[in-house]
Amino acid sequence: MQPLVSILIPCYNAEAFLRECLESALNQTYSNLEIIVVDDGSTDGSLNLARGFESHGVRVVYQTNQGQSAAYNTAFNASQGDYIQYLDADDVLDARKIEVQVARLRQAEPTAIASGAWARFRDKTSEAVFRPEKVWKDLEPADWLVESWTGGGMMHVASWLIPRPVVITAGPWNEGLRWAANLDGHFFTKAMLASSGCLFCSEAKTYYRSGHPSMSGWKNRRSLEATLQVTVEMGEALIGFENSKRTQNAFADNLQRFVFLTYPENHDLVARAEKRINELGGSDLPITGGPLQMVLSRLVGWKLGKRLHRLVHFNRR
Repeated sequence: MQPLVSILIPCYNAEAFLRECLESALNQTYSNLEIIVVDDGSTDGSLNLARGFESHGVRVVYQTNQGQSAAYNTAFNASQGDYIQYLDADDVLDARKIEVQVARLRQAEPTAIASGAWARFRDKTSEAVFRPEKVWKDLEPADWLVESWTGGGMMHVASWLIPRPVVITAGPWNEGLRWAANLDGHFFTKAMLASSGCLFCSEAKTYYRSGHPSMSGWKNRRSLEATLQVTVEMGEALIGFENSKRTQNAFADNLQRFVFLTYPENHDLVARAEKRINELGGSDLPITGGPLQMVLSRLVGWKLGKRLHRLVHFNRR
């Protein structure tokens, strides 16, 4: 008998995109599925739209707004699948995505997880262009994280297919950090380290919707504090798994990205991050940005360069 796959979809005000997402889940060539939508207190028509799919076997759960992590946890607790497919409500699965990954995982160690090819799109999946990255290959857990964190690419939420025991070992999504950026990275770091490794499936394609206004507003103080905590917890988990120069460098680079994004505001958060970077041996990660930012950074250093860059833009308003 085919293993059961649970497709878990958190939804908050995604009425514009939810139909396409659900249709991609229902149109899978793999048949033994359960699809669970958790509406997280939407104020648009998302809940009614989702309930319109109940006649197709989609299960809809409503909860007051608690954040994406809580919605994913609610969906998982309601699920029974042998494998777990997380799927944001604005993303899309290729029809063969789950079939390809289940076939690969059934031939592997029981705690292996699967990833797949993915591409960004804004309005139509036909816009998507698949550009291979360094993590598009089979990798051991620490190898995958080091490769990813040192510039080798990422996987968005829908790319993964994870055996239920690995999800249980990884533990729930952290609901206390709902305001942080990269909450999915936080969860999937734990899942990766709970696995025996990642199996890349090139024909298991997903589509990552990008370019629409973000609802997270993640650069406010509350979000920055949570994002720093997420970054630290991810890094500590990695060096707890393998404490080596390469894992320390990868952790330091992640913290340095946080510093680049946060400076010059929130000096205390920058100082905390830089203290840990120094303890890890430092980071050689260069700042990135537009032509003016890069010229200024080369001339006067990245910190003064960033302050001057902001001043130039402020005076142009």
